[in-house]
Amino acid sequence: MSETLTTIITFLGGGVIGAGIHYVGTAQSARESRHSSYVHEQLDRLYGPLYFLTNQNEKLLELSRKVLKTHSEYFDGSFSSDSQTQKVVQKESLETIELSNVYADQIVENNENIVTLLRANHSLVDTDDVELFTDFTIDAIRMNKEVKEERLKNIPLAVYKEIGDISYSKPAFLAQVKVKFIAKQDLLKKYH
Repeated sequence: MSETLTTIITFLGGGVIGAGIHYVGTAQSARESRHSSYVHEQLDRLYGPLYFLTNQNEKLLELSRKVLKTHSEYFDGSFSSDSQTQKVVQKESLETIELSNVYADQIVENNENIVTLLRANHSLVDTDDVELFTDFTIDAIRMNKEVKEERLKNIPLAVYKEIGDISYSKPAFLAQVKVKFIAKQDLLKKYH
């Protein structure tokens, strides 16, 4: 083979290899770009708002418990048996309990917003979260039907015990949302 022909074949071969490398690099970049866009959409429309609400719920639950604990400590003390003092103490006690209930009511409202968020963005839920998110939704529905609509008071205690307790915010749910939120933020940092 002539030196010119060898040079042409080498040049063309290098061009084909270069084009192949460029194609593979471009395809990889396009995949990463699509995945980055999807993760960004998940954070923006689902996991970000979800984390905001669940984090708020966690803090409200702590606050509600702290109010009740403080109530118990304060109102278990000795007060004058004077009827006027007892009326004031009773009123203050009820107001303190009501404050705790206001925080619990906010958790219930947040849970309703979480269910709305999950329904509107179900296509963005990671498959390993589906079961946990469904359990949360069932608890929120039960809270609405059994407690808010007061259907629980007409159900025998044995039936309720068999069905199981309703959770405002299961720790596993709160923890999973936090883990996913942080993981998705970290993943986006790698892309940018």
